[in-house]
Amino acid sequence: MKKLLVLAGVLVAALVLVTVAGSWMEPRHVVSRTRRFAASPERVWTALLSIRQLPFDRSDLKEMERALDKNRVPASIEVLGAPVRIEAPIAHPPAELLVKTTEEGLAYSGTWRFTLSPENDYTRVAVTEDAEIHSRPLRFIVGHVLGEDVLIEGVFRALTRKLSEAPRTTGGD
Repeated sequence: MKKLLVLAGVLVAALVLVTVAGSWMEPRHVVSRTRRFAASPERVWTALLSIRQLPFDRSDLKEMERALDKNRVPASIEVLGAPVRIEAPIAHPPAELLVKTTEEGLAYSGTWRFTLSPENDYTRVAVTEDAEIHSRPLRFIVGHVLGEDVLIEGVFRALTRKLSEAPRTTGGD
């Protein structure tokens, strides 16, 4: 019983330290990252719109190929198992996309701007995250454990997986 109380005390002390450290950090951060992909901007755009769960996409969701779905931004994404409503006030396929969260009271919210630029047989994808982390413990975890670019790196991993999948076609011809 004494060991259990000591363990509980250590966990509570760690949570308090993380919360205090997070309260000293700025809630807003801006992070930009760029990566090149060996695919056309149209193919990268389609793969980008097919990501439904960040930072880890689900392998059971394949690239969208139907003409009706190809350029439609999803109404929500799934972040760590919870759906989050988003909107895209700027969508210029296949060059620029601005996605922003629309729900109040999220622990992590903001905007993500995706810019796709063709470079020979490659596409350069630049992502800028302008976000606020409202949860003090999460601020510390993102800033010092996971890294401020954790969501952007998750998008790049998801795009890499989507672009390596064989394209699906819908029935018909």
